[in-house]
Amino acid sequence: MKKIICLICILCMAVLCTACGNETVGEGGKEIVFQFNDENIYLDEVFIYAMTTKEEYEREYGENIWGKTIVTDDGIETDVEEMAKKEVISNIVTNKVLIAHAADYGISLSVEEENEADSKAEEFYQNLTEDQLSEMRFNDRETIKKVLKENALADKVYAHIMKDNTSEVSDEQARMTTFYDLFFECYYEDEFGNIVPYSDDQVATQKENADSTYKTITEDSNRNGVNIAFFASNYNLKYAGSHTMSSQEIEDTYGEDVKNTLYDMQNGDVSKVIKLDDGYHIFQMTALTDEDATAQNKDQMNRKANQEYFDNIVSGWIEKLDPGYTYSKRVNMDVYNKIWLYTL
Repeated sequence: MKKIICLICILCMAVLCTACGNETVGEGGKEIVFQFNDENIYLDEVFIYAMTTKEEYEREYGENIWGKTIVTDDGIETDVEEMAKKEVISNIVTNKVLIAHAADYGISLSVEEENEADSKAEEFYQNLTEDQLSEMRFNDRETIKKVLKENALADKVYAHIMKDNTSEVSDEQARMTTFYDLFFECYYEDEFGNIVPYSDDQVATQKENADSTYKTITEDSNRNGVNIAFFASNYNLKYAGSHTMSSQEIEDTYGEDVKNTLYDMQNGDVSKVIKLDDGYHIFQMTALTDEDATAQNKDQMNRKANQEYFDNIVSGWIEKLDPGYTYSKRVNMDVYNKIWLYTL
């Protein structure tokens, strides 16, 4: 009997120790979503970040985005809500890390910046519903003030460290070229999606069509002004069309020789017939440097380079501050999911 009682006591102690190691409620009865660098991050604090992220997503993707999936820049199809959840926690961790290094750079908020944060906190508080105030345990405005001041301080640290980033994408690196590909394909796609090569006779016909088209264009005294897209409908060319590509995309799609041919052309120029594995191509240069597309690509490339520079710094700081931190291990999803009931 004594052995059974001892065993029960041991099991109870084990349960209690486990509960202590995964604390879910902190000061004032507030529920803990996760811990980072020995700091409890409570439900009301995470809720503020969630509301901000929700507004950003809806501005970019529309209010009906929730419950859908999107394809990320890496080409991965991702559930929007799950992506937003991870982003919220990542933003909190990033801000905590930046704040932890504010003193290293002698950075702090001015009185004016603190007052501005207080004013925004009051506006945020006034827009909360009774249910949100109750369920997220907003006992007062202090948590909101704290979060907005931390955000402002983190922004200043971010701006400071990004000043040392010297990576800048050149116009040539970002160049986007727009051209028309009059493509006489030599294959078809069967009902199962398989690519089936044309017969020798069909290939010969396509070559004749391409050569005849090129002859018609070259015999035109104003050939540099001709729009070869006309011939696409004339020959019912399913894959002919206009493309805007970077240098690398052109090379990946058509090969280095075609890239060099295109880069030797001027706006309006028409290439000779070029034989590739998939058929015959005649290219017309629309814009060797598409200014709008190049500017957009340059902006995207700079943002990517900046993000990589920043991520390398922050990931190292996270490892030093809290080596065991991971989203999957630290975040209490039972608590965290309550937030999304009051944001979506």
